[in-house]
Amino acid sequence: MDYLLKLQQLAEPYRSNFDVEVRLMEIKRCVAEISQGQLLSRPLPILTLAEDCWLDFFTIGIKQQLPTVQIEQDFRDLNHLFANFRKYLQYHFGQWTLISQQALSIWTKYWPHRHYLELMAGNGVLAKGLTAHGQKVIATDSFAWQGENNTGRQLHFPVQDADALTAIKKFGPQVDAIILSWSPDRDPIDVVIAQQIRQLPQHPDLIVIGEKFGVTNSELFWHTQPIAFSPQVQLINRYLPQHDLVKEQVFLIR
Repeated sequence: MDYLLKLQQLAEPYRSNFDVEVRLMEIKRCVAEISQGQLLSRPLPILTLAEDCWLDFFTIGIKQQLPTVQIEQDFRDLNHLFANFRKYLQYHFGQWTLISQQALSIWTKYWPHRHYLELMAGNGVLAKGLTAHGQKVIATDSFAWQGENNTGRQLHFPVQDADALTAIKKFGPQVDAIILSWSPDRDPIDVVIAQQIRQLPQHPDLIVIGEKFGVTNSELFWHTQPIAFSPQVQLINRYLPQHDLVKEQVFLIR
């Protein structure tokens, strides 16, 4: 069954619960924005239901004469679906980073008028967002993920077909910074990318979007690449989503 349909059917008896309804509305907003090729207008809130809303959830179920066992299972199943919303976006839309337009407003305020090369750009949504904020972006991707999900199948920005190392060699000397968003975990290509960037004559920044020692990038990368302190990055990270267990952040590598 489709994720959204299953979510709606499971949540229907409990929609008078404020916490459930707010989460359904936020998911609806998020899907509408991403389906239009936009970044989120604002970060998603925490989606999983806290234990302190259980009593109201349970009371609503009892009033509808639902069995206690079913109410308990519905609560667990709803939380499971809420926790896996990011996976739905990844495989249905090919949308990996959930950086918001609010975050990009901070990003471009403190890093204005820059020229970027984005590696592994996917559908080009991040490049589109940066361009809308007055930045110049060359977006590239090998489209190797097309066989597994919708990454790269519906482009929202011109994305040139090039693997990361080819893109750095071709476009790296033209840019101020290189963006690597959601590089695959357990693949040490990110270390090779960082090494190749350091060989460029103008020494562009490497801006990584992902989760440190988590679902993105190789462990070797996090162990070996120096993360630079940046007040700009700290401000940007305040506007990244915290709706699930993935702690997505922006990192500046120099």
